[in-house]
Amino acid sequence: MDPFRIRNDLTRVVTDGYAFPLGIVPAAGLVPRQGWTMHWTTGEGDLDDCCTFHIVESLDRLAGLLDAFFLLLPEQELFGILELGSRDAYRAIDIFIGEDGIDRSRFLETWRLFEPIFLEDAGLAVGVNAEEPFVELFLDPDKGLLVHVDPSMQDEVRAILDAHSIHEVPLVGYDLELDDLSGIDIRPVLVQADGLICDVDQLLQDLKHEWLLVLNEDPTTNVDGRGRRIGRTLWHAVVILESDSGEILREAHATIWGTATSRSEMEELITMRMERESPWTLREIYVLDRAAFDDRPVELDSLTPVSELSSIHLVQIDPLDGPWDPGRGSSHG
Repeated sequence: MDPFRIRNDLTRVVTDGYAFPLGIVPAAGLVPRQGWTMHWTTGEGDLDDCCTFHIVESLDRLAGLLDAFFLLLPEQELFGILELGSRDAYRAIDIFIGEDGIDRSRFLETWRLFEPIFLEDAGLAVGVNAEEPFVELFLDPDKGLLVHVDPSMQDEVRAILDAHSIHEVPLVGYDLELDDLSGIDIRPVLVQADGLICDVDQLLQDLKHEWLLVLNEDPTTNVDGRGRRIGRTLWHAVVILESDSGEILREAHATIWGTATSRSEMEELITMRMERESPWTLREIYVLDRAAFDDRPVELDSLTPVSELSSIHLVQIDPLDGPWDPGRGSSHG
């Protein structure tokens, strides 16, 4: 059984034969231009030349088109890509990339499982790349397909497009100068129910394991979206804990607030702090984002905006298989 369900109470918008993803409700009469364009990028320094094809097609044709392009991928050393909106206070987008290469069969097995989410959810973008030969397939949030290839492979790309009766046009997608995109609404597509993947956080956790994804940033620094160093900041984390009594494995979620100079320092602080939370042990960090100072919980009202030390300020543990225990459920420091 699939670990998720797509909502069946949503009506798909189809305009002039173009089927939109379930996650998009466009403004009346707004339809992206279909077809493909090609852009040539001349390499500089160590970068090679690259051909980028931008393809826009009705959703009902995308799965078959993707299957054809997957055949361009090598059998090994593939790196998954995931982009989604960020809760981090200092950037808008989180980009995750494969830390190590995986086999094509492993990539495709996971893709097949989650393809309905990838195609229907307008809150995320997903893709894959390989270096030998250079190929990158990227499905953007609007479900336009970007195909980046070494120039030697452009004829193969054109052949696939011809086989699917997709034609070259001057412009695909939306015209940012002419089209009013403010009327586009984005809506959730996943069924909310216990035991199912209900949001992108849960999806991301699975993809981290299957595609070996890591956040595309230097974990030892702390910079904003423009690359400026911002020093010590407030962090918010949700972690998964477990307790093995020998008879039953119990699970808990912990919410943690702390101050640190980098992601790696905050992860280290969390690990050391959880070693004091017997009988719980840290299984994995589920969410870790920088938080705006004004978004701190009321328990941290006395916290000063600029902290001179990195530390954990608040830990709240919520066991999932038993009643809330006030004595163990909240601790400071």
